[in-house]
Amino acid sequence: MNAEERELLDGLQVLASDGPGQAPLEIEARLVTAFRKRFLLRRARAWMSAAAAGAIAAGIAVLVWVGPLHPGRVGLSQDAVAVSEETAADFYPLPDADGLPPVESGMVVRVQMPMASLELIGFPMSEDRASEPVEAEVLLGQDGLARGVRLVE
Repeated sequence: MNAEERELLDGLQVLASDGPGQAPLEIEARLVTAFRKRFLLRRARAWMSAAAAGAIAAGIAVLVWVGPLHPGRVGLSQDAVAVSEETAADFYPLPDADGLPPVESGMVVRVQMPMASLELIGFPMSEDRASEPVEAEVLLGQDGLARGVRLVE
């Protein structure tokens, strides 16, 4: 340590020994109150942000899950058409669909899904193409449950 640094350090020690050891109680109380208010405000903002994000996610989930059941709604990108009995015969049945009630009325919804999803209904699949998208039509029954799928050419 050189002479200038030593002189500065000595001056700071003298200055520290002359002043009060802690802030007056009134100033300390005001500081604590201000920090608590700031903490509570930040926590409230975080909760409001989380609640807003949750509400947005719930809205998107409702549109995704309920949307295809209401094809007349504005803003849906999926096309739905009425299903006749002969059209229903072109679909590959989904697993456990035979346990569902027979299709009295339904609709076809065009979707895009990964090829790996087709492996679940028995299509042979190579691992290298599993993540590629494929366009398909899904047959939904009157209860909104999927009964079958067919690939779109």
